[in-house]
Amino acid sequence: MDGYAVTGQFHDPLAAQAHAEVDARIAQAIAPLGPLGGPVLDIGAGTGLTTALIARTLTEAEIFAIEPDATMRAALMTRIWHDPDLRRRVSILPMDALSAPLPDRIAGAVLSASLVHFSPAERAQLWAALAGRLVPGGRIVAELQAQQAIDIPPAAMATAQVGRITYSGTAAAQALPGNRQRWTMTYRSEYAGRVMREEQASYVCWCVDQDSISREARAAGLQSAPCGELMILSRAT
Repeated sequence: MDGYAVTGQFHDPLAAQAHAEVDARIAQAIAPLGPLGGPVLDIGAGTGLTTALIARTLTEAEIFAIEPDATMRAALMTRIWHDPDLRRRVSILPMDALSAPLPDRIAGAVLSASLVHFSPAERAQLWAALAGRLVPGGRIVAELQAQQAIDIPPAAMATAQVGRITYSGTAAAQALPGNRQRWTMTYRSEYAGRVMREEQASYVCWCVDQDSISREARAAGLQSAPCGELMILSRAT
């Protein structure tokens, strides 16, 4: 079973809590895109938590939700299909961002918990593709999750109750050569104090810091500004 086949079972109840503060900052960062009218990309949309956040924040925007993983995309489709507003406004592209048929013009793009999956060369391609499509005033909002390739001991992510079942997760990282990390997620489901299942998922992720993103942005004709764990990229003036 691949990583997201495991993670997809636990993602929403845990991520909704663990990522809540970042989600609030993403909403603030994209709010100015409302008057621009162009579509917004959700790159690495996962199960659609960020897609729904974009839709709530930008109530008239068309959204392209880009998600290559079939397990996560199944949950994404379920979320979109059962919300008439999302069903009207969201198009799901079942591939990675560099292969996707992107619209010619975009108001913005969001990379929430997905930038770690792009190598330096892939990031350069991505910034160039997005820079050429941004309308004046548009912006790219990218979350920086792993800025240094260091070992990180296991730490609790979140705990959630669904019916009588308690779900919890921990995350740990191991530094790898080439400015990468191997993240291992351990998920547990408990009933009446007994662990029913414990499963692990592992991912190799690319680390990137603010300075590197700033250099990459300049090379693509973009300017950048940090905002907590977010980087906001826009057309250079």
